[in-house]
Amino acid sequence: MEADNNKQKIIETALAMFNERGCRGVTMDDIAQALRMSKRTLYETFDGKEELLTACLTLVQERTNERHRQAHKQVDEPLLVAMYMLRTNALFIHKYHRLIEETERYYPEIHDRFFKIRTEGLREKMQYGMDYVRNHGYLRSDADVDIAIDFFCNLIQQKRIAKVPDREEYVHRINEMCFTYLRGLMTTDSLIRYDKEANHFADVVRKLDDERSIK
Repeated sequence: MEADNNKQKIIETALAMFNERGCRGVTMDDIAQALRMSKRTLYETFDGKEELLTACLTLVQERTNERHRQAHKQVDEPLLVAMYMLRTNALFIHKYHRLIEETERYYPEIHDRFFKIRTEGLREKMQYGMDYVRNHGYLRSDADVDIAIDFFCNLIQQKRIAKVPDREEYVHRINEMCFTYLRGLMTTDSLIRYDKEANHFADVVRKLDDERSIK
């Protein structure tokens, strides 16, 4: 148990340092010093910075997935959860854009391995959510689910790779495009239902963000 706690502390400390100072700006010595532990102890837990960096990216993904699970538990409405997923992924890209960009630049193998898996997982979640809302009559009969999923995944990818001066504003605008597009696929009755429940869901999201803020 102590070893697990120690490992988690290392990952969380390294994640904060990588994101603040960049992957190349942080050494294993820096991390050991910040944790007030010997370099030997650090290397007994992680073979090197690449393994630790992978663990940091995995932790962020796990936190994002946990948000999705909690949203499902508290709101039995996949359409609303799908909206929340889009919001969470937008926050992920903005919060960790430096970490993601430097991983892509200096550790391309880690970047490609991690984001390929993450993109495939995102597509699966979107497929499940879109299939559910379609089967329950929330989408118009002429809505093309496959095109919609491609659209969302491409926009999320674009948020990741875009080089823009004001990333926060850019992410916000693309996120709004996702919401607008999804609403355009919904029937009139489902829009009324969504608008009726949206305030309640927003309260749930705020509570989740307060309790499980991405660090």
